[in-house]
Amino acid sequence: MAGDGCIDFLEKERISKELRVRMNEWKEIIVLLNAIMSWQKNWFPAITVTCVTSLYLYMWLVNCSILNMIWTAGLCTALLDCIVCGPFQRILPPNSWDQDKERTFTEISEWLADCWVTTKLYMGRFFNLRQTHTKLFHSVLSVSFFSLLYIGTTFNNLFISYITSMSSNDRAET
Repeated sequence: MAGDGCIDFLEKERISKELRVRMNEWKEIIVLLNAIMSWQKNWFPAITVTCVTSLYLYMWLVNCSILNMIWTAGLCTALLDCIVCGPFQRILPPNSWDQDKERTFTEISEWLADCWVTTKLYMGRFFNLRQTHTKLFHSVLSVSFFSLLYIGTTFNNLFISYITSMSSNDRAET
C-alpha cells in the first residue's frame, strides 16, 4: 500500500499479472463462465438458474452436514482441476484463443486484483479501528454478529444462501 487509504497501482498490476499466470490453464473456462454470468446470450440465465437451483435442491435432499459439504466441494474441485489441466486442454484447438478472449481474461484478472487490493485495504482499515476507536470496533462487530444471528435463527440458512445466490445474478441485468 502506498499510503493510508491509497491503493498502490503497482501492487495491483503485480497481483493482476500473478493471477493471469496462475489462472492460465483455466482461462478458457473462466472466459466461458464470465459469458454465462454476464448473460451474453438469451439462454444463459436459464443455465444459471438451473445450475444453482439443482445444487441447492441436491443439498436440501441429501441434508448433509457442513463437514460433508466441505469435503465434497474439495473432491469436486480436485477432480475439476485434474480434468481441466489434462484432457480438457488437449480437446481445445490452439487457434480458438483470440484477442477478444485475451482482453476479457485480462479484464477479469484486473477486476479480481482490484477486488483483492480493495478488500485488503478495507480489512486493514477495519482492524485498525481496534487500536484507534475500540468502542466503535466492538459496536460494529457486535451489531453485525447479532444481526446475522437473528437472521440465521429466523430463516433456514439454506434458503438464505439460495436467495443470496439467485439475487447476486441480478448484476448482469444492469
